[in-house]
Amino acid sequence: MKKYIYRPTQKLTYETAVRVLEKQGTHKIVKGAIDNTSPSVVKNILDQAQDLGIQDLAVDIAAYERYVAKAGYADRYPGYYAGNLFEKSLEHFVAFQLLDIRPEEVFIDLASEHSPVPDIFSRLTGARAYGQDIMYPAGIHGSRIGGDACSMPVPDGFAHKAALTCSLEHFEQDADTRLFSELARVLRPGGRVVVVPFYLFTEPAVQTDPAVSVPASVAFDRDAAVFCAQGWGNRHGRFYSPTSFQQRITAPLAGKFRFDVVHLVNAHEVDASVYARFAFVAQRV
Repeated sequence: MKKYIYRPTQKLTYETAVRVLEKQGTHKIVKGAIDNTSPSVVKNILDQAQDLGIQDLAVDIAAYERYVAKAGYADRYPGYYAGNLFEKSLEHFVAFQLLDIRPEEVFIDLASEHSPVPDIFSRLTGARAYGQDIMYPAGIHGSRIGGDACSMPVPDGFAHKAALTCSLEHFEQDADTRLFSELARVLRPGGRVVVVPFYLFTEPAVQTDPAVSVPASVAFDRDAAVFCAQGWGNRHGRFYSPTSFQQRITAPLAGKFRFDVVHLVNAHEVDASVYARFAFVAQRV
């Protein structure tokens, strides 16, 4: 199996990499990043997504501000996403509220990398919290779980709650489906996982920086339009259409999870830089 490299160091120029993708002729290639936040685009997504039963969720701005103060981003985690802290802290807040973690529970922050979420959630709730990431050494080492999130070295029913904050989109090929199959094993009945942001769009799409994805031979979903975001630095970011979300996640996991999708109707009021518009909760049945 080819080793996964999150941000490959081998690069091409943007224009050269785009030409390689266009020459392959396997996908619709679009120059530029995906816009799934403009009001008109969000309206189109909602119109297409009626079968998902999306519910509106208004962010309690005062509660968000209290969470940020208690979490202590500025004092405890200086420099953490300094240019994007409104977005990241909002993602954490939404997950924190939707999960409702209790002191006796076990929580896993999936694809955690250098996130303070495990520390924050443990400190604020008293729960036992773990960070999981493919970049960590394999196995369980203290509060870190290393290795593939689709095959975690933990027993059945290990955790009560889990979260993916700006992470699910990086699970390439069928890894998103396999992840939820694994979570059906790892989470106890009644357990929950929150995904925020949930990247919904009007068609199946992948955003990539081709300068890094082309040298790494990253494979894109067959039915996806490929948006080439110059300078983005990431190899793969999946955007689901309402239909592809059902095909890839809800249908294969029917009977194991109940899925509830929410529209964060006023997320932009936290700050104009915030791009989270949707989230979903999957509850183990």
